[in-house]
Amino acid sequence: MPKLSKNFKDAVEELSVDELRKLVIELAKKNQEAYDYIKLKYLSTDETEKELFDECKQKVLSETWNVYNRRNIQKNLAAAITRAIRHINYFEKVTKNEVLVAELLLILLNEVFDDFKDELGTCWTAFDSKLAITTNRLINLVTKKLHPDYLVEYREPINNFLNILHEKSGYLDCVYKLPKTLPE
Repeated sequence: MPKLSKNFKDAVEELSVDELRKLVIELAKKNQEAYDYIKLKYLSTDETEKELFDECKQKVLSETWNVYNRRNIQKNLAAAITRAIRHINYFEKVTKNEVLVAELLLILLNEVFDDFKDELGTCWTAFDSKLAITTNRLINLVTKKLHPDYLVEYREPINNFLNILHEKSGYLDCVYKLPKTLPE
């Protein structure tokens, strides 16, 4: 993020309304993040954040659907999780909505654990590590940043994830350091 000088700020304040409009449109054309931020912050309807959430959800799910085409599925799953996390990080940066970020993380983890839990515990530990790190991120988000009422909603799926990780990949330090279950 660039530090804005006083000269820059003064020059922007001197721009006319028409020039500012042109500038905003140019910026939105060239930068997707700027477009989404402006759309969410200034042109927002009740559906704007939901539309962004649905788009991100589709992108996250599509990352896990394309891993079957290659030889080493564990390495491909680790890469797919990394790409999905990039989409989630972008959504978090634009919206700053931690509840929806937790929902996206839960969707990603549900998809991976439902379809690929048998791929855990092999010699390709990148997949196990990515899954443990993502699970830990969800745990930290739910236990430290969200209201305690959300813990009730997320406790059961997180405990299932932790159980599977400890059962199949407990030999890894990043899994061993995770709690066995979330406290009641």
